[in-house]
Amino acid sequence: MKEIQAIEYISTKLVCEKLKIQPSTLRKYASMLDEKAKTEFYFTRDDSNNRVYTKEDIAVLQRIIELKNRPGYTLEAAINEVVGLSYNSDIQDAIAVNEENDNYLKALHSFVAQQNKYFEDYQSVLQKKDEQIDRLESLVSSLIENNINDMSVSTEDSTTNFEEPKEFEKMSSEESMTISTPKKKKWWNFK
Repeated sequence: MKEIQAIEYISTKLVCEKLKIQPSTLRKYASMLDEKAKTEFYFTRDDSNNRVYTKEDIAVLQRIIELKNRPGYTLEAAINEVVGLSYNSDIQDAIAVNEENDNYLKALHSFVAQQNKYFEDYQSVLQKKDEQIDRLESLVSSLIENNINDMSVSTEDSTTNFEEPKEFEKMSSEESMTISTPKKKKWWNFK
């Protein structure tokens, strides 16, 4: 079963806003296209006989404006070129696809620009973190060096000044035994 696609028509006012042209200019371009058309009218008309435009029509009009603005092109030459292309449906589809691709490329360029900005910011943050790490490593190495120096000084002091206190020398071996072994209490004595 073949799917039916609804055609979305766009008013003259919206087309003028999109193409950034005056309604009189749009009428002029449309009437020139109607004259060159191989059928009765190039553009579709509504019940009131007003022109209504499709996305493909807007792409054709945009192409006419682009060609007209090139050096050496007249409006009539631009319309003749577009009319020659517009009856080839592959070219018409290609124009619509080009417009979509242009929009996609603009969005992609914007995204890439945002990513580049993010990476630049991230790189500067990483560089600051690297500097912090370098400072901390130098601080740690100086602390380790100071601790090693302090330890060597304290071991020298401890080996030279270590003497047993005289109180322990005088103590007899029996006294030392009584001090080291506590008296055991019976389990029934609570005091």
